Formats: sequence, structure tokens, C-alpha cells
Amino acid sequence: MTPGLLEVKGLCKDFGGLRALDAVDFQIREGEIFSIMGPNGSGKTTLFNVITGFHPATQGKIYFRGEDITNRKPFAIAQKGIARTFQLTAVFSRDTVFDNLVIAHRLRVKAALLGTIFGSRSTRGEERKCREKAEEVLEFTGLVRDRNKIAGSLTQEAQKRLSIGMALATDPKLLLLDEPTGGVNLKEISNLVFLIERIKKCQITVCLIEHKMKVAMELPDRVMVLNYGRKITEGVPREVSRDQRVIEAYLGKSYAA
Repeated sequence: MTPGLLEVKGLCKDFGGLRALDAVDFQIREGEIFSIMGPNGSGKTTLFNVITGFHPATQGKIYFRGEDITNRKPFAIAQKGIARTFQLTAVFSRDTVFDNLVIAHRLRVKAALLGTIFGSRSTRGEERKCREKAEEVLEFTGLVRDRNKIAGSLTQEAQKRLSIGMALATDPKLLLLDEPTGGVNLKEISNLVFLIERIKKCQITVCLIEHKMKVAMELPDRVMVLNYGRKITEGVPREVSRDQRVIEAYLGKSYAA
């Protein structure tokens, strides 16, 4: 099998005496949408946190584009090309939408501190690139009309698009989305689904955690299901939805019988 863009091998995470992830193995292929499902407390967000360096792994390895990134710092992993959003929408609520995107793109800026202080030519050039990238992402995410609004004043759905836009502003190869439709009403979900599909068309690989079954089963190319920190199945959505272990995990043994 061709190595995946992201490969996770035997990943474990302990919190004291609790094993939150138990020998999780999977890979994400370049160019696909990969969904991680599971009941509350199954380890989905913990998995994202370990992949992106917010929690150290207890055991196991994480490879991105063939390079071992296990236990790297979050900023180093982001610079490698992995971006993420959070279950609770994280934006700079007192800044404008445009400024949020400029700040996000600065992850890629390599100007030295002295250049920032004295306004060197390279710093001015990089600032221009930040602003150009922000303009590009505004258009892509449909936030052009909201560019001068304070981010905290946006609707939940618009804040979700902004948080995705902030991740896109770092030019990722892999985008991790933690419940991108969480807290959004049914009428607005289609906007976010459309955006995720556009991201895939731009050759950015997407991995998402999703609780809404319609989104989790219809949007991705492949699905992995966790329960009690263990992978119980993986495959195409149609097969996974019929798996008795998945039905039991979500609905109980009486429904799976």
C-alpha cells in the first residue's frame, strides 16, 4: 500500500490511569476527505490534540509526508503543513475578520525581530503577502462582506467559516476540522459542507470529526470509528454505517442484535 500523507501507528495516550487512546492505527491518503466518528468520550479530539502536538503521545508514532513528527511542538507541526480548527470556535473575537486572517498567515512569515522593529524591506514585503493571502481567503470562504466586522459579532456559522479560513491562511497540506458544523443550524450546514468540498478541490486533504450523521457519512471518502479510545472499524461510509460494532457503539447492543 502506498504510504499515506499522515500515518498513525500504535498511538496511545494516557491521562494518569486512564488510557484515552489505545493502539490506534490509521492513515490518511493525500487528496481525500477522511472522517473520524465515535460516541462522546471516544477519544476523537484527544487524537487531534496528540497529532498536532497539544498533548504528547504516551506510545506510538505519527508520520507526516514520511517524517516522524511525534511529540513535536504545535507551531512546528503547523509549519510542516498541518492546520486545525477546534471544537469550540477559536477566533480573535475583538479583531476584525480581515485582521484574524492576517494574523493566521503570519505563521508563515519568517521576518526577523529587528526587521519588524525597523520596518525592513523584507518585512514590508512579507506584510504585503499576509494581506494578499487574507484577501484570497476572504473570497474563498465567502467572508468578503464581513471583512471589517469584529469577529466576535459574527454568527456561529460565519465564525466557523472564519476559523476554517484562519487554518487555510497557513497554506496547509492537511486540514483537521474538529466538529466544523457543531452549533450550526440545519439551514447553514450546507454552507460549511460546500466550503469543505471546495477545499478538497484545491488539493488540500481534509480530516474531520463530525457528530451529524448526514455530514459524517455523506461528505467523506472514508470513515474511521473510535470507541473507548480504540479503532473499531474503518472503511467507506456505506460499509461502516452497516457495521454491527458501530451500531452497538452508538445505539447499544439491543439495536445491534
